[in-house]
Amino acid sequence: MSEATATPTTTEPQGTEPVTPPTPETPAPEAPAKETDWKAEARKWEDRAKANKAAAEKLEQIEQANLTELEKAQKRAEAAEAALAAKEAEMLRLTIASKHGITGEHLDLLSGADESELEAKALKIAALIKQGGKGPVVPSQGKAPAEAPVTAADQFAAAFQDRF
Repeated sequence: MSEATATPTTTEPQGTEPVTPPTPETPAPEAPAKETDWKAEARKWEDRAKANKAAAEKLEQIEQANLTELEKAQKRAEAAEAALAAKEAEMLRLTIASKHGITGEHLDLLSGADESELEAKALKIAALIKQGGKGPVVPSQGKAPAEAPVTAADQFAAAFQDRF
């Protein structure tokens, strides 16, 4: 056979250039830019957030169902111990208030973390109650504030107060 009658061995159609993949030197043709539909994106993320919330609630239910009876009993015991400690602290506060003659009117002033702190505050409150309305000492001046002058209205009120 002669070489002149041989057919070309390439499978490309004649008259076209071979297609080469893009390289860093030859960038790919750019696709037309699409505008982002922000409302659609917001709706999409909102739907995902709702789905995640529902999944989180379901997971919480599953975890609660998986707690053993022992764990549930331990949680109840811890809650009961905390309630007992609060009741004991309130009983101590009321006992100290009663011991020092502090009535319900002044009971809200009595607070403290332990018995010694409650005792110290109760002594201060009892001393103020015994002072009997003379007024507090103003720390910046070091003496009691001057009493307001007695007006006719005050005298009138005092006269009727004694009768009723």
